[in-house]
Amino acid sequence: MINLKKDYLSKQPNFVFKPRTIIFFIVAAIIASVLNIGNEITFHSQNPIPYFARTTISLIVLLAFVAVTIGLLKQNGLPSKILGLQLSGRSFLNTITGVVIGIVTIVLLMALLYAFVPYHFVAGSLNSVDVLKESYSYCLGNSLEEFLFRGFLLVILSQLMGWRTAVFIMALPFGLFHLYFMGPNITGLKMVITTAAFSFVFSYAYILTGSLWTAICTHVSSNILLHAVMGLDGANRAMFVPVFDAKWPVNYDLGMVVSLLVTAIVASFLYLLIKYRRAASSF
Repeated sequence: MINLKKDYLSKQPNFVFKPRTIIFFIVAAIIASVLNIGNEITFHSQNPIPYFARTTISLIVLLAFVAVTIGLLKQNGLPSKILGLQLSGRSFLNTITGVVIGIVTIVLLMALLYAFVPYHFVAGSLNSVDVLKESYSYCLGNSLEEFLFRGFLLVILSQLMGWRTAVFIMALPFGLFHLYFMGPNITGLKMVITTAAFSFVFSYAYILTGSLWTAICTHVSSNILLHAVMGLDGANRAMFVPVFDAKWPVNYDLGMVVSLLVTAIVASFLYLLIKYRRAASSF
């Protein structure tokens, strides 16, 4: 029988590191990423048939990768419970917590951006049905990303060197991974820096509750609001699009500065909550 400490990411008594599982995970992660990206390129249309094909393939890739993750954890003496995915009333609260963190993050971003440069919203190109379709796509894609960067690797690194170090290590590859999604108005450096900063928010969301559901819901809800609803990504493909009432400062990237400030605030708050909960549980 596998013993499991309540503080999941602390060193577990049955943990036995198997280096080959890291190699196998990286290979599986590359295959899953290539399949997912190729799927998006092949079936990029939002018409019913290609959309159904794309989301179905994404779901299959996701489920297969979840199975691989669980299997590799067990090879290291760690049960799937360490991911906090078991369905219960607590997992429902964890999903709500994730949604709240995601909403607060985007609302704070909107408020801080408005404080620098006032703006108003106008109707965009997406309707409610389009947003629902985009939301499902984000659920699948962001869930896979969480298993890639907050699942097996974060858990194993936490066992080896502590969760604080593991969070910092995983931020850079998460940022580099998003270079593929770089748009025409976004430089590679900006994409890496901003997504790496968001990695801290998602990682701390997972550590706070001990459930990957929290990180997934934080990731999904923030992306839906940022890209599909409020159009704050600058792609002009959302339900609403911001129109700025004044010119942006020309000597620095205001969007990146605001993103870094917001993620620093939210990540710091989550980190303090983690410290408080761990200190309280020690009594």
